Amino acid sequence: MGQNADIRRWGSSSSDAVQLLPHGVVSYARSYPDGYVSAWHDHPRHQLVYAVAGLMMAEAGGTSWAVPAGSGLIVPAGVLHEIRMAGEVQLQSLYIDPAEPGADAMAECRAVTVAPLLAGLIAALCEMNNPWPLPPRAHHLSRLILIELGAAAKSPLSLPYPCDARLQRVCDALMDSPGSMQTIDHWAALAGMSRRSFTRRFQQQTGLSFGRWRDRLRCQIALRAEARGARMELVAQKLGYASRQSLLAMMRRVV
Repeated sequence: MGQNADIRRWGSSSSDAVQLLPHGVVSYARSYPDGYVSAWHDHPRHQLVYAVAGLMMAEAGGTSWAVPAGSGLIVPAGVLHEIRMAGEVQLQSLYIDPAEPGADAMAECRAVTVAPLLAGLIAALCEMNNPWPLPPRAHHLSRLILIELGAAAKSPLSLPYPCDARLQRVCDALMDSPGSMQTIDHWAALAGMSRRSFTRRFQQQTGLSFGRWRDRLRCQIALRAEARGARMELVAQKLGYASRQSLLAMMRRVV
């Protein structure tokens, strides 16, 4: 009774407060302005952060993600993460008790595509605004959400950061100059490695070829610029593309 009284006093507008509710799955919806930063933090529950509109740029577990509208980021309990908003962002978040049946679908940090069925389930649960005692409909929505999350496809917009300091040197240089047209031999030399060792090591540490990693970096930068209203012709020039169409073609291949 005391806990529920505290929650009523704090109000359900706080994401920390809703996590104290007795529900196995709680919902929280909010809009954020461009440039808002949810600085490094973690939660006692697993979290799904679903971008209904706008673009989130997130970092967690040595990986950065672009999470555009229609995608979500799954962050397991206790994992530090930071989220930055590019453009005005409308979010719907779910916080899942790790002991909840089906919560093992949330054990891996990953970005997922939120299919229409899952989007509808999340919206319906958010509209119920965490009723207690838990009505059957809310219970069934929660169960279906966890089932659908377990089957959700991974987003292609993750950008893993390598552990090897030599490869980090290359990634940092590319982040500083994403439109660089230098050859792979140049980047291998910067890492102090042969071309063969560089490409093999890069694939091992990131799960991506160097070319695919660079494309994902450029795609993330372009999505962020687009969300903030930048002219895509200028973005294409900055990223080393001859035209807006060339940039968009690369983005379609990645996404």
